Amino acid sequence: MFFSPACHGEFAWAMRIFFFVLTSASGISLSSAQPQAAESPVPSIPILVSDFELFFVPAGATQPASSPVTSAATPIATSAATPISTPPATPISTPAATPLATPPATAIATPPAAPIATPPAAPITAPAAAPAKQKSPLPLVDGDTVQARRLTDFFAVTLLQILQKKGYNATRASGQNPSSGAIVRGVFAETDAKNRIRRALLGGNSANPKFLLYVGIFNLARPDQPLYQLAPEQPSGNQYGPVITLNNYIPLGKYEIDKNPTEEDVRKICAQIGASLTALLAANPNAFTE
Repeated sequence: MFFSPACHGEFAWAMRIFFFVLTSASGISLSSAQPQAAESPVPSIPILVSDFELFFVPAGATQPASSPVTSAATPIATSAATPISTPPATPISTPAATPLATPPATAIATPPAAPIATPPAAPITAPAAAPAKQKSPLPLVDGDTVQARRLTDFFAVTLLQILQKKGYNATRASGQNPSSGAIVRGVFAETDAKNRIRRALLGGNSANPKFLLYVGIFNLARPDQPLYQLAPEQPSGNQYGPVITLNNYIPLGKYEIDKNPTEEDVRKICAQIGASLTALLAANPNAFTE
C-alpha cells in the first residue's frame, strides 16, 4: 500500500512528536530516580570531656620548725627551816574616836550650756568609676590549687562550647558514663634535661617556658584504656613530676601551651582538638557506636 505525500508527511510528524514525548518522559523518570546529594549529619553519639590532669606544688608547703630540746631541771636540796618562837602580842587600848562636825555642802550653780552652731555637711561626691580593663592572662605564676583548677575548668568549658557549636552531643564527664561514645582526656606534661616526658608540676622549679598538652580520644566501649603509665624507674628530686609513658595505641594529639596562657591560647587549642575529633569520626563512622 502506498501513502500519499500528504499522509506521509503527517505520519512523519506524528512519529517525531511520539518519540519526543517518549524521550522527555524517560529523561524525567531517570533524573528523578537519581539520589540527591545530602550533607552528612553530625554524629549523635555522646562525647564526654574529662578534666585535663594538671598537678601542682601545694602553696606554703614547708617543714615544721623543730622545737628546742631542753634538759630537765635538777632539784636543789635545801635544809629545813627552824621555827622561831615569838611571845604573844599585848593588846593596846585606844580611846574612842570623836566624830567631826561638817557643814552642809553648798550647791554650785552652773549656767546653761550654749548650743554650738555647726555648718551643714558638704555632700560627698563619689569618684568616677575607672574604665573596665581588658581580661588579663590566666595567672599561673604560683603552684596553687585554685590556679590549677581554674585552667582545667576553662579548658573543659571552652572545649564543650566548641563541640556543641559543631552540633555534637557533648557533656562534661562525670561518674556515670554511657557504654558507647567517645571521651576526651588530657594531661599536662613537660620534658626534662634528658628529654624524658614528665608530668607537669605547676609551681615547681622547672625552667621550661611552656607545657606540653597530650590529648587522647577514647572509645567508651573500652573504658579501661589508660592515657599514660608511670615509668618503672623514677629519678629523684622534685623539680619535675614523675616520668610517664604515653599510650601510642589511641588517637593522641600533642599541643604546646604557655605556662601563663591567655584565653585566646586556650580557645585555639580547643578548636584544634575539635577538628581532630571531627576528622576521627569521619574516618571511623561506626567505631564509636558499638
